[in-house]
Amino acid sequence: MTRHTQASTPSREVAVFDLDGTLLSGDAFGLFLAHLLRRPPARAVAALATAPVWLPAFLLTPTRLAAERYLVWLAAVGISPQDFTVKAAHFAADHADPRSGRATPTVLARLREHQGRGDRVVVATGCASPLAEHLCDALGLGDVEVVASTLTRTRWGLPRAVPARGRGKVRALAAAGVSLPVDHAYTDSWTDLPLLRAARVAHVVNASPRHLRRFRRALGGDVDVMATTRYRRAPSRER
Repeated sequence: MTRHTQASTPSREVAVFDLDGTLLSGDAFGLFLAHLLRRPPARAVAALATAPVWLPAFLLTPTRLAAERYLVWLAAVGISPQDFTVKAAHFAADHADPRSGRATPTVLARLREHQGRGDRVVVATGCASPLAEHLCDALGLGDVEVVASTLTRTRWGLPRAVPARGRGKVRALAAAGVSLPVDHAYTDSWTDLPLLRAARVAHVVNASPRHLRRFRRALGGDVDVMATTRYRRAPSRER
C-alpha cells in the first residue's frame, strides 16, 4: 500500500528510509500481533497450542509467509477492518510515543534534512498497512510517502500478504512510481540488501562490526555508516 505518492523528477533526489530498526527500534508489526493475540486470552491459547506447527514454519524461509498469514489471521479473526484500524492507531500512538524511547532522533533528523533540501522522501517498510502509516503519523511524519506491506482477506478470511521487504520492497517502490536507482537508502536490515543495491548511496544504520563487514562485501567499501542515539526509555503504557 502506498500513501501520498508523488512524481519523481530528474533534478529531485529520492531518499528511502526503512521503518523498523531505522526510524524506530523493534519489530512493530510483530509486537502489534502479539498485542492482539493476548486479547482475548483464547487467541493466546490457540497460538500456543499451534506453536509446534507455525513456529518451525516461521523459522524457515520457504514457509515463513504461510506462518505469518496464519498468525495475522489468528490475531485479527473476528475484528472488523474498522476496529483493526482503530487498534492499529492506538498501538502506534503508544509504540512511537517519544517517551517510549523507540524513536531514532539521528535518523529522523537526517530525514528532515532531505525534506529541507526538497528531496522526495519515502518510508518503505515490511510493516503492514495501516499500522505503518499510523506509526509514521505518531513520529510526526504524516507528510511523508509510505510504501508498506499490504494485507487483504481471501474469500476464506485468511489474510494474503504482499510483503514490501527484500526484493518485494524494491518492486513496491517501483509500483509506487519511484524511479530506480534511488539516490539514498537507509536501513539496518540485511533483508534490505536489494534496496541498498538499488541506491547510489547506501546508508547502514547501527550495523555491528560483523554485519558491516557483510554489507561491505556485498556492496563494496562505499557504505555510509550511521550510529544513532535514542530517547531514554520510559515505562510502557497499556492501551
